[in-house]
Amino acid sequence: MKYLLLMGLLVSFAACSLQQHAQTPKSEKAAHNSIAKSMDHEHSFFVTRKGVRDGYVFIFHVMPAPEGEGFSRENYHLMVSVEKDGQAITDLTLYADVKHPDGTIQKKAPMMQMGAWYMALYNLSHEMGQHWLTVSFEHQGKSYSSGVYYPERVYHE
Repeated sequence: MKYLLLMGLLVSFAACSLQQHAQTPKSEKAAHNSIAKSMDHEHSFFVTRKGVRDGYVFIFHVMPAPEGEGFSRENYHLMVSVEKDGQAITDLTLYADVKHPDGTIQKKAPMMQMGAWYMALYNLSHEMGQHWLTVSFEHQGKSYSSGVYYPERVYHE
């Protein structure tokens, strides 16, 4: 029961975050990006949209997992929504994997579905640098995939 409540709160937070991010002026977004120097839990908001062929759009959202309930400050949620023609596609099986800065790969695993969002949990704090997050699915007999670097930029002191 606690787990379902937590998942509901995470989905609500993600939806609010996406709406807030979309309404944030570009100058504020740039200021936020310039502040982030590492993947700590204080400066780790990330959301981006990536279109792929046939009109599909991936919405990637990465955020720190809340402490407690089995999560630690090393865990990050990769949340993905897939849209086509502006509508969320919810009858998919999405798979995610991550390639860490040191070259190690966490193998492809199915993502958990929560409404219009799919989620996976990764440790993205064990090494500084960019992590390559990849998501893939099959729909109507075709395969689709997309990926993003998290964080988008690597800052050096």
